[in-house]
Amino acid sequence: MTAAGLDTVPIIDISPFFDGSQEDKRALGELVDKTNREIGFLVITGHGFDLDLLGKWFAISKDFFEGPVDAKTSVLAAPGTQQGYHRLAASGLAAKEGEKAPPDLREYFMIGQTDLSQAVFNTSEARRFHRDNLWPATDEFQATGAAYYAAMEALSRKLMSIFAVALKLEENWFEDKIDHHFSIVSSIYYPAQPTPPLPGQLRAGAHTDYGSLTILAPTDAPGGLQVRTLAGDWVDVPYIPDGFIINIGDMMQRWTNDRWLSNMHRVVNPGTTSGPPRPRQSIAYFLHPNYDTTIECIPTCKGETEYDPILAGDYMYEKENAIATATPKPAAAE
Repeated sequence: MTAAGLDTVPIIDISPFFDGSQEDKRALGELVDKTNREIGFLVITGHGFDLDLLGKWFAISKDFFEGPVDAKTSVLAAPGTQQGYHRLAASGLAAKEGEKAPPDLREYFMIGQTDLSQAVFNTSEARRFHRDNLWPATDEFQATGAAYYAAMEALSRKLMSIFAVALKLEENWFEDKIDHHFSIVSSIYYPAQPTPPLPGQLRAGAHTDYGSLTILAPTDAPGGLQVRTLAGDWVDVPYIPDGFIINIGDMMQRWTNDRWLSNMHRVVNPGTTSGPPRPRQSIAYFLHPNYDTTIECIPTCKGETEYDPILAGDYMYEKENAIATATPKPAAAE
């Protein structure tokens, strides 16, 4: 395995973490730490995820997006909520970063926690972040979506264990901070573009993610994901058929006291030489910790300055509602 430079996104086999020695785990942790400091993106293989389930969820999602409009609008997400269907070009990610740009050429369907029967999900405070899902009227859609959500939960726990080792923490350090998380699965559809987009319009405008980490599965189609290097260049994130793209979110950057990088990324339009117009899909899992977990400087990331502690739920609420950004770190003493 080789570490990434600032101008590439590495492909990392994480299987040594599960079937290797303690030295293998430490070496993998060091590589992940270096990658998260330098570019904040990696592609993982050796993860053990059920790829048949992934393929089935892609297929069912595609049928939904290409199906009747009234089937989609029957599960339209309520204003200010995530669960349900979000219309094509209804919003733009660049706008959340303060940029002026036309809306993004994508539509998507979001799923939250699929079993809210536990008491921890049903307090008035919890319900700010845990809302009932909206499901199209097909049992297969709900069953597959719920199975995918559960499988992503399991993979995200593995990744957070790797992250803990990368940060020189106990392997289980994050476990009690994500045991009633408010994560979201977003199935995203980028329609074919038979006519040129508006000037400055992308499939997804440049942005950072808000949570702790994102697990992304893309399809192999023109018009893909790019990340911005520290030098300011945009580079393609490689497509690996059995790989997942992992990136750091704003909350993890704050948690690590800016040691790890929540990096800008975007989804570009297909080029004019890409052949006949065709759609693209991706499925993202956004890991948001427990809403009542305090996001404060991780013990191994202490520095001269640190962010003020904040609850994960409050941080996300501020971000998503553009009420205020997180409090900046105070200036170092002279």
